[in-house]
Amino acid sequence: MRIAIMGAGNVGGALGTAFAAAGHDVVFGVRDAASQKTRAAVAAAPGSTATDPAAAIRGADVIVFALRWDAAEATIAALPPLSGRIVIDAMNRFSEPLRSTTEDLADRLPGAKIAKAFNTTGFENMSTARDRSTPAAMFVAGDDADAKRTAMDLATEIGFVPEDAGPLTNAKALEDMVKVWLALTKVHGRGVAYAISER
Repeated sequence: MRIAIMGAGNVGGALGTAFAAAGHDVVFGVRDAASQKTRAAVAAAPGSTATDPAAAIRGADVIVFALRWDAAEATIAALPPLSGRIVIDAMNRFSEPLRSTTEDLADRLPGAKIAKAFNTTGFENMSTARDRSTPAAMFVAGDDADAKRTAMDLATEIGFVPEDAGPLTNAKALEDMVKVWLALTKVHGRGVAYAISER
């Protein structure tokens, strides 16, 4: 599968490393392919490349947004219409109390198949999920069955236990979970992650 990751920062780079290790073709969509952060992300994800966002999404099966929201606007403006394309939102935003980045992304990408995932734990855990003694949960919210299934399959492939977190309106709740995760890191460190206990 060809995965275009918008952004090569901490989250984008870690996801790129994980997806590449799972055998996927990764391309980073960035403003500056020669930046130190982008070069580090490419080096950590064997076989990956970096180019401008519009070029990165050509032929991509999945487009993952892993940007700060204030940088996402310019990236979205540079993209062609994404109607019918699978988009995964891995972003968080704490400045807007009522609305998720996913809802704003859906407004700006009419017709795209969108799911929320890869946002409820730290970037350090994205590429090391397979190494955990207790598998970490990855919550996925969405209204589109294809997007949700794709996000859940990718989560499984990189070592998480995917959990269906309901409709896209729950994306805001998933973003709020990060505030709790950040509080937990003060006691447990940034390797802490959510897990589901059935007994």
